[in-house]
Amino acid sequence: MTNLLRLCALAMLLLLSAACRQEQKLSASGIALEIAASELTVGDTVLTVRVRDKQGNPLTEPGTLSLRGDMDHAGMIPVLAEADSAVDGVFNVPFEWTMGGSWIVEASLALSADEVARQEFHFDIASASDEQNMTHADHGAMDDMAMAGGASGANSAAYMRITNRSSEDIVLVSAASEVAGAVEFHETRVVDGAASMTRLDALVVPGNGKIELVPGGRHLMLMNLKQDLQRDDNFVLDLTDGLGQLYRLEFLVSEPPASDLDDNVEVGGLVISNRWARPASAG
Repeated sequence: MTNLLRLCALAMLLLLSAACRQEQKLSASGIALEIAASELTVGDTVLTVRVRDKQGNPLTEPGTLSLRGDMDHAGMIPVLAEADSAVDGVFNVPFEWTMGGSWIVEASLALSADEVARQEFHFDIASASDEQNMTHADHGAMDDMAMAGGASGANSAAYMRITNRSSEDIVLVSAASEVAGAVEFHETRVVDGAASMTRLDALVVPGNGKIELVPGGRHLMLMNLKQDLQRDDNFVLDLTDGLGQLYRLEFLVSEPPASDLDDNVEVGGLVISNRWARPASAG
């Protein structure tokens, strides 16, 4: 009788364990996919795909990812790619834009043999000739896509106008903000039709002159965001010059403003205005 009771208890435990495992099984409806491209011109790129649950937590073992890229019209051979390893829920998948135009990329994540999460994403890809005719604003959009693809965390960019009222050059040597793991000076450059982003050691504001930090040019890169930057939010960012002067500034989170912001701030010899940053989600 005692042995029979033990067997019954063991069977109950096994049933409960199996039920728990079923409850923990991921479903396609509980998965959120995000995707960004390192390049938006014809040629090689890297597609960064983030996999999260509905609470926003990264999945450490998300499964196998398949990508299928196609144009929004018939007449081309689809581009296929696959990856089976991710770091903190992030896949970095080599890919190729074979022609310019409107692309549809379908991301399929195999959670199990019979459970697949699918989502479509749309990209506008520029050809080499299109690239030569792109405006600074267009390059700014490319810049945003490239910066969103870092594997270690999501990024944003901040812009402003800096006017130097003094006769001496003022050299800004560092930047920091509590909303980001690091803030760097960057510049987007286009050489022979190819856009690239370069880190700058400093920003020089010439005496009795000014500089513009704008999409497609010099900008502040907010690396590894610690919190979401949502439209109409505000956050504080500090700049420091070579003499140790601190410039504490407030930035508005916004899409590109249609006109200059009425936000002039005078600190030391500088007047800093038109301060805004792009919305972005923390990684």
